[in-house]
Amino acid sequence: MAAKPDYYDVLGVPRDASDDDIKRAFRGLARQLHPDVNPGDPAAADRFRIVAEAYEVLSVQETRLQYDRFGHAGVSGAGMGGQGFGNLDDILGMFFGDGLFGGRARGPMAGADAATATSLTLREAARGVQRDLDVEVVIHCDRCAGSGAEPPTRPIPCPTCGGAGEVRQVSNTPLGQIVRQLPCSACRGRGATVETPCADCGGQGRRPERRTVSVGIPAGVDSGQRVRVVGQGHAGDPGAPPGDLYVGIQIEDDPALVRDGLDLHVLVDLTATQAMLGATVHVPTLDGMETIVLQSGTQPGERRTLRGQGVPMVGNEARRGDLHVTFAVHIPRKLEPTARQLVEELDRQIPEDAYKADTGLFGRLRRGFGSG
Repeated sequence: MAAKPDYYDVLGVPRDASDDDIKRAFRGLARQLHPDVNPGDPAAADRFRIVAEAYEVLSVQETRLQYDRFGHAGVSGAGMGGQGFGNLDDILGMFFGDGLFGGRARGPMAGADAATATSLTLREAARGVQRDLDVEVVIHCDRCAGSGAEPPTRPIPCPTCGGAGEVRQVSNTPLGQIVRQLPCSACRGRGATVETPCADCGGQGRRPERRTVSVGIPAGVDSGQRVRVVGQGHAGDPGAPPGDLYVGIQIEDDPALVRDGLDLHVLVDLTATQAMLGATVHVPTLDGMETIVLQSGTQPGERRTLRGQGVPMVGNEARRGDLHVTFAVHIPRKLEPTARQLVEELDRQIPEDAYKADTGLFGRLRRGFGSG
C-alpha cells in the first residue's frame, strides 16, 4: 500500500501555516478538484477526497497537533468522519453552501449587520411601540462617495491582479501541479487600488456615524428576541446593499404582573373577612384595572382566569393569552380583646358543615394548584 502523502504538501501550505491559510488553500483546491468540474477525470473524486481529508485534520487544533507530533499514526480515524465534519458534504457546505460554487460571490460585497439593544416595560412589549434608538454604523464617506480615492481621482485597476480581485497560485503537490485562485492581497480582493487616498477617510471609503433609527417593535415580543430592521446596518461596497440592524429585546419586571409565555399571573390580597363575606376587588391588567366580584367563601389560593387578557402573539394580535388571578387570604396575627370575643362568637355560630365543602383530598389539591 502506498504511503499517505503529507497533508501540508497536499494543501500546498507550510507547516507553520495559519488557520486562514489552510482554509484558503482548501477552498481553492476544492473548487479546482471537485469531480463535478472534472467529469472526464475518473480519479478526480479520489484526489478531492485526499484534499478534504487533509483539511479536516489540519483545520482542528487538536488533530493538527497530533499529526504534527506523530504523523498519520496520530490521527488514525480522524479524517473524513472520525472527529470533524462527518462527511465530505459537511465540509463543502461550510464553504460553499448547498452548491460547490455557492461561496463568496464576485462583485461588491454587502455590508455587515449591526446590533443594539433596548429595554421595554411589560405593557410596551404587549402593545408594541415605536422606539428611536441611537446606533453607530459605518457609512460611505461623503467626500469620496465610498471609493476611497481623493476627488477628482478615481480608483484604478489593481496592477497585481489586473482588476480581477484574485490571483493564480501554482503549487506542486503529491497530486500533481495544482492551480488555485486566491484573493489578491494587494487590493484585498476588491480588484482596484487607490493612488491618492481620500483626505477624510484615509482611503477606506467609509467612516463611522452615530445615527437615530426609528424601530417599530411589534406587540408580543419577549426577552431574548430580536427585531430586524432591514437596510440599517453597516454600509457595503459601493453598489452593494447595506447590512441589517438587529435590536435585542429585554423586558423589565412589572410590579404586579408576571409573564409566562403569552399568559400573565397576578396575586390579589384578601382579608379574612373579605374571603368569608365576599368582596369587590380591583385587579391590574394590561389595559387598566378590572373589577371582579367575589362570592362569599373564597378560599386561599383560589384562582380566577380572565380569558384573552394576556399577551398577544407576535404577528397575530388577535390571539392572546390569559390572565390568571390568584387570591391570597391574610389572617390577622393579633386581635384586640373585643375583636377576639367577636371571632370566638362567630366560630360558635358557624355550623361545622360550613367548612366541609371541598375539603377532601381532591378539593385540597385543586385549590393548591388553582382552578380556572
